[in-house]
Amino acid sequence: MLVGARMTYPVITIGPRATLDAAKELIVKEDVHSLPVVDRQGRLMGLITRDMLEEALQNPQPTENPEPLVEDIMTQQVLTVTENTPIEEAARIITDYDVNSLPVVRGNFVVGIISAISLIRILLELTGARKQGIRITIMISDVPGKLLPVLQKIADMNASISTISTYCSEEKGYRVLTLKIADADKYQLKQELTPLVHKIIDIR
Repeated sequence: MLVGARMTYPVITIGPRATLDAAKELIVKEDVHSLPVVDRQGRLMGLITRDMLEEALQNPQPTENPEPLVEDIMTQQVLTVTENTPIEEAARIITDYDVNSLPVVRGNFVVGIISAISLIRILLELTGARKQGIRITIMISDVPGKLLPVLQKIADMNASISTISTYCSEEKGYRVLTLKIADADKYQLKQELTPLVHKIIDIR
């Protein structure tokens, strides 16, 4: 999945010469955490966040302008992604740099934005959180071929897998997988899969 498939657009942006009061009003009205700052052609110039605005309005600093403007407090060091950036890379940047959103650029023009909230929605889809079924978390050996018998057994039960998520295990040499399975009996599923896995961590 690429960022372009899940970015929000059109983007709520603001100009560098807007007042801080205008920026705050826009952030509250649109219920967003940050605003890309763009020139008249839509080229990215900086970024202003709700936290930056609150700090600047509570503790105003002297500026060359009669009243503080967006360009006075915006950050010009903006982390960005493109439409072709893998979604997991966007998630890594947001996590590693502790930011709430990333402008999506084409060249230097803002074409979208991807936020931490967007990534949470994707996580809900990837884990099947909104789907009905049995959620089972298993631990298997991290070697080729160990998952195949599990998938075959589920197919033999005429059950269907909605989602599969895989995670690193604290036990060396193993992987943890969470599956969402429809059309299966929980107790039968546990009985059939127990001999095929290292451990069933949770089933509900």
